[in-house]
This record gives sequence, structure tokens and C-alpha cells, in this order.
Amino acid sequence: MRIFSLFLILLLFYPLLNAAQDKSSPASELVFKEGEILPGPFYPFIINGPRKNRLRALINEKPDKTFILMFFQGPSVPEYLPKSLEDLNAIIKGNKSKGFPTSAMAIFVNPDIKNVVKDDEKRNEFVKGIRSSIAEDKSDLIEVGVDDLDDLKNYKLDQSVVVMVRCENLRVIKMLKLDSTNANADGFAKALDQLLELPKGK
Repeated sequence: MRIFSLFLILLLFYPLLNAAQDKSSPASELVFKEGEILPGPFYPFIINGPRKNRLRALINEKPDKTFILMFFQGPSVPEYLPKSLEDLNAIIKGNKSKGFPTSAMAIFVNPDIKNVVKDDEKRNEFVKGIRSSIAEDKSDLIEVGVDDLDDLKNYKLDQSVVVMVRCENLRVIKMLKLDSTNANADGFAKALDQLLELPKGK
């Protein structure tokens, strides 16, 4: 009888214990691990270049390319970013070394946009702000897009403000994260320097 009573108590309290454990557990780690393939396509709304104003699975077009993939989480474009992206564009354009990235993707994830297709009014307003900040003629090698966390669920983005990944043949070569303390011009430039270094043996 005592064992049966104990079992009932555990049965009643298990959901509460489980919920408490869920709240205390850390956020899921990013799935970007060096040497592994990117976790599948995603479909951002493209806002510059010849494919703008449509959804496009950009990484499907780069199976044999070296490129930089960046995610920026927040409700607006960081003040430092337009100039930083222009600098990156110029670096890519000026370096033709074998194995050097030939393009980049900058994907903005606004927490207020739950679905990049259905929340079209919020998306369009956000896109307008990005276009007013980032000059298209100075970012022609950087494809800029807007996406939502649901479409990116396989990527398990954590709370990092910026996630930067160097990819080669869709394989992760290096991944860096910036939080609110170092998501600035200096922090971005230092992270970019690390990503643009040619891996050993290249």
C-alpha cells in the first residue's frame, strides 16, 4: 500500500518536476559544428540583387562554393552593420585567392515576424528599414534576406545577436557567435578576420 501511495505521489508531481527541469535547462546549442554539413535549406525573403522580393533557398545554389553565412537577430539593423557589410563586400571582391569566400549571405531574423510569408506587413516594414540602411550597389556579393525562426528551426539559433559561419561545399569550416557585449563594429571585424583566414593546408 505504501509503495502504491508513493507511486501515486510521483505520478502527480512528475509533470511539475519535468516542467521545472525544462525551465532550468539551458537553451539548445547551435547545430553548427565544424566539419558537418549545414542542416538543410531555408527560404528567406530576398531583398537585394536579381532575386529580390521572392523566397529563395540560397544555400541550394552553393553546393561547391566557399561562402560566409551570417544571421542577425533583432528588431532593426545594427548601426555598425551597413559599413561592416560594405567592407566585407569589398574584401571578397578584391581577393581572388583559391579557397577564399566568393560571396556572403546576411539573414535578418526579427522576433516580431513569426512567419515571413504571412506577416507580410511587418516584413515589408522591416525590409524597408534594411534597404534604407544597406546600399545595394555596395553589397552586390552579399545576398541579404529576412527569415523567421520557424523556417530556421533546424538551425536551432540560440540567443546570440550574431552568428557567423564559414562554409565550403555546404560544410561548416568555422563558426563564431557575438553576444550583446561584442556585437559591434570592432567585434564584427575581429570575428570576420578569423572567418576569412585560409584554413591550414589550403
